[in-house]
Formats: sequence, structure tokens, C-alpha cells
Amino acid sequence: MDTLIQKFQERVQLLDTITPATKRQWGVMSPQNMIEHLGGLIYATAKGKTGMTLMMPPEQAAKTKSRFFGSYYPFPKGVRMPGSQDKEPTAPTLRYGSFGEALDKLKAASTLFIQQYQNHPEQASMHGYFGDLTNKEWLAFHVKHLEHHLIQFGALPYDKKIPQLEKLLYKIGKNVQADTPAQWGKMNAHQMIEHLGLVLVLSTGKFDLPYKGTEEAAKGYWDGFQASENPWKDVFPTTSFGDPKPPRNATIEASKAALQQTFKKYLAYCEANPAAINSHFYLGNLSVDQWRQVHVKHLQHHARQFGMEV
Repeated sequence: MDTLIQKFQERVQLLDTITPATKRQWGVMSPQNMIEHLGGLIYATAKGKTGMTLMMPPEQAAKTKSRFFGSYYPFPKGVRMPGSQDKEPTAPTLRYGSFGEALDKLKAASTLFIQQYQNHPEQASMHGYFGDLTNKEWLAFHVKHLEHHLIQFGALPYDKKIPQLEKLLYKIGKNVQADTPAQWGKMNAHQMIEHLGLVLVLSTGKFDLPYKGTEEAAKGYWDGFQASENPWKDVFPTTSFGDPKPPRNATIEASKAALQQTFKKYLAYCEANPAAINSHFYLGNLSVDQWRQVHVKHLQHHARQFGMEV
């Protein structure tokens, strides 16, 4: 089975954990409003007629689309539907007589959409922020849209460190060029970009490097790490690994693209292995959440190294 279809179906099934009494964490929609909102858009895309018009110039829409589909958490809390940005947020009038009926309609729309996706993957319909999306692109959108509202009603966890990481990676990628000077250290900008990717891989256990210190030492470093804004400056010992190796990619842009792919693989690994424990040279054996804390501060450290405020 197509892995994206499977994820879509799993997210639809998670809606069964929400009831009419489930409290929202933000926004104005009730659980039934949210179900009808999701189901209506899924049905419209199955029919290929969303009724939306493009709300921005095509070149801006293309950039917005690229950013959206390249992100793990693409929906900020409180995001507004295209065309409703200037209106006071209000819950729409309910279309169905009960929550159960609305959920049944959503599930039927989901089945219809999957059929259309499989039979007509290149069928396109308009999204107000992105322009025309094929059914293949709409499937990816629906997964993210479902996840956004599942988080809104507490059916999926939300980890704010992931969007923090995304924003830091975006900032570094945008501001660091091959000739950007370092404020300290031996690495140049290109080498730093590749170094970030290697640390992401390290946190997935791929290098199979066991921790060689004591639990007491690891705890001491971890306590210092949590208390410090920049532990690479004032917690970890100064260690020389010699001169940095030449970059593996011919250009820094190629290394930036590789870093984004590594980040996506890292997120997929975390999702598939939520209980994973992998070692850090000084901090010992770390959980997925602890590694995310490391990555946030590590990116901040290297952003500062190349002159960015964080």
C-alpha cells in the first residue's frame, strides 16, 4: 500500500478518539465543526471543485507551497482559511444533525478521495494559497491538515521543538553562504552545514557509537546542558578533532539540500522509533526528546557562530 495513503487512513481513524465533548486547545470550532470542515474539503478535492481562487501572485504562491510541503508542522495555530483572513473568526453553522453523522460523511469522503487519487492522481483543483494541486499533492495536504486538527483536539502530541528546528534550519540555510565568515572555530560555512547533518544522523544511532563515560558524568553534563544557553561554549570540554574534512558535496547549496533531506529522515526515524535511545559523546544515552533539545541548542550555537541572532 502507498505509505501516504496508509498515513491518511490512520489519521482518519484517529478521529474516532475525539468525541463531541473533547475540548479544543485553540480556535473557535467545536469537534463537529472541525469534522465537517475536514470532510468538506476532502469531498471537494475528490470532486475536483474546491471553489477557491488564488489569493496571491503565482510566484508567491509557489514559494508558499514549497515551504508548506517542505515542513513537518506546516499549520501554525489559528491559521485562517483562504479568503477569511479579514473576518472575525466564528464557528461555521453545522450542516449535519450529529457528530456521528458528520464523521460518517467524512469517512465516506475519504474513501471517495482515495479512489480518485488512485484513478486520477494528476487531477488538479485550486488551493487559495498554493494554486492548483494535483490529487497526489492534495493527499499530502490532507495528511498535514488532519494532523493539525488532531493536535488541536489532543489526539496527536505536539512538540514545539520540531518547528523550532525547522525555523533554525531555514534561517541558517537562508543566511549562510559559502563565503560567510565564522566568528570562531575551524569550520567554514560549507563544512558547518554538513556537520549539522552528521549530528542529526548521529542522533538516530546510525553510527552505532556507544557512550563510554559514567552515568554520573553524563548527568553532570546534562544538568549543565539544560542550564546553559550555549553549552558548547561553557559546559562541554574544548576538544580538538583536528582540521575539518573537505565537504563531500561540490557546492554549499547541494549540502543545504542534503541537510533538508537528512532532517526529513531524522523526523521519520523519530516518528517510527519514539522510544529510541541513542548515545551522545558527553551527555550519555539520550531519548528522542532529549536529542531534540540537543539539536535546538546545537543549531543555535552554529547560527551564532556565523553571525545570526537566535
